[in-house]
Amino acid sequence: MATEVLEQIADEPRLTRRRAPIEEFWALPESPLHIEYINGEIVMAPSPTVAHQSLARNVFRALDKFVSRETRGALFFSPLDVALPSGDVVQPDIFYLSEGDAKQATKDNRVRCAPIFAVEILSPGSITHDTITKRALYEKNGVREYWIVDVEKRSIAQLVLHKKHYTLTELGEREVIRGAVLAGFEMNVGELIGL
Repeated sequence: MATEVLEQIADEPRLTRRRAPIEEFWALPESPLHIEYINGEIVMAPSPTVAHQSLARNVFRALDKFVSRETRGALFFSPLDVALPSGDVVQPDIFYLSEGDAKQATKDNRVRCAPIFAVEILSPGSITHDTITKRALYEKNGVREYWIVDVEKRSIAQLVLHKKHYTLTELGEREVIRGAVLAGFEMNVGELIGL
């Protein structure tokens, strides 16, 4: 498996990165592009594929149905900047804010906190970025639950924060994923990602 991941990483397109002060990032015009600010660099990614967007839609719909019925928080989707406590700015594919954080984001018209739940959907150019860089960033900033959805493997890596470090559960398409942050949410992985 490790060799397979290394081969995928070697073949993936490179993200465009450029060192810049945070002020330059915030001065960029509003854009539908996927642009983040991580470790002092502006990081731009190509637009998502049709498969990525279809999968994101399926996951968002299932989660939003649950969130609307069972919680007082709010679910959001990319592109939307999330300014983390570390000073980095990310755009998770899907993320959940508690009721208080959602109200503050609405008031400020910006998200200035770590979401408590985030989902990233792998694309050919985002494997390293989502599985290594963003995993470490989300862990450092206290994102309590992080899903990495792999359309090729038809699986979800569910990472749950315990004592400042993630524990990983890998779930295949025939298994059931149960939310940790969104307690009570459960669904077959294959059905969730629309296989």
